[in-house]
Amino acid sequence: MEKLPAPVPRAAVHARATAIALALLAAFAAPAACAQGVDRPVRGLVGLGITGGGDRLATVQWSDGDSTDIKAGGQFDLRGGIDVRLGDTPFTLQASLGWFFQRASGTNGSVTFERFPLELLGTWRVADSLRLAAGLRRPGNGKLEGRGAASNIGSTTYRGRLGAVVEGEWLFGGLYGLALRAVSEEYEAPNGEKADGSHVGLRISVYF
Repeated sequence: MEKLPAPVPRAAVHARATAIALALLAAFAAPAACAQGVDRPVRGLVGLGITGGGDRLATVQWSDGDSTDIKAGGQFDLRGGIDVRLGDTPFTLQASLGWFFQRASGTNGSVTFERFPLELLGTWRVADSLRLAAGLRRPGNGKLEGRGAASNIGSTTYRGRLGAVVEGEWLFGGLYGLALRAVSEEYEAPNGEKADGSHVGLRISVYF
C-alpha cells in the first residue's frame, strides 16, 4: 500500500468536490425544472451520486497526522444519459455514462482514482413514486495517479470487469429521483492483483 510521505497540509477537498458537483447538477436542474412533457417516452437525465466501499488502493498521510484512504468504490459519481419508457408498460430502459472519482488533494500533491462507467438498467415502476432497477455496469479502466509530493504512488491503470447494479428509486416532483443503490464490480491491476470496487451509494437525478 502506497503512502504519501506527509509533507502536505490537509485541504478541504471533499467539501470542494461536493460543491462543484452540486453546482453542475444545479446547472442542469434549472432548465429541467421548466421542461414540458414530463411523461414523454424518452427523457434525458443527469445525476450526482455519493458512494462508499471497495478495497483500499492507497493511503494518503497528511502532515497533521490524519490520513485519507483512496478506495476502489469511492466517492463521487456524476452521470448523464437517457431514460426510455417501453410503450404503455411500467418498464423502462436506462443507459448512462458517468465520471466516477475520488481525490485527496493538498497544497503540493494529490492522489486521484477515476474511471468512466457505462450502465444499462431495466426499471420497473411498482408505484407512482417508486421504481426498482437492475442491470449491468461496465466500470471502464480505473486510473490511480499520484502527483506532486505524492508522485511516489506513480500511475497505475486498473482494468475494470463487468459488474452488476441493483437500486430502488423514489420519484418526486415529476422530474426528480433519489436512488439507493448497490454495485458489484472488480478491477485488476497490471500485476494481476484484484481490487474489489463494490460499493453502496445515494444518487439524485434530474429528468428532462
